[in-house]
Amino acid sequence: MNYEPKKLIAFDLDGTLAASKAAIDKEMAERLAALLTVAKVAVISGGDWPQFEKQVLDHLPKGAKMKNLSILPTCGTKFYQYKKSWKLLYSENFTDAEKDKIIKSLNKAIDDAGVRAMKT
Repeated sequence: MNYEPKKLIAFDLDGTLAASKAAIDKEMAERLAALLTVAKVAVISGGDWPQFEKQVLDHLPKGAKMKNLSILPTCGTKFYQYKKSWKLLYSENFTDAEKDKIIKSLNKAIDDAGVRAMKT
């Protein structure tokens, strides 16, 4: 059997690399750093960039091969790669008009269903 090394390994952050909203532990940080020496790694999560800094990047050992790490915050609508420093390569954000339309549509659906909470 021929073994072909994987070119990219992708992980969800919360519930996979770390407990939800928690930092990766020392063992996971070391294993992730070791993996970065042999493969490209992508980490995706619903959280935004600061969450990745706090949960992952601040815990990787010095010398980790960051150029092999891609970060995909907000469910992949943003994409960061390391090139001497972290660079945002793209960000797919809603326009103000799109946000307004979405909020109005959700509020209408809640009202139509008759399930609006009196207190949130």
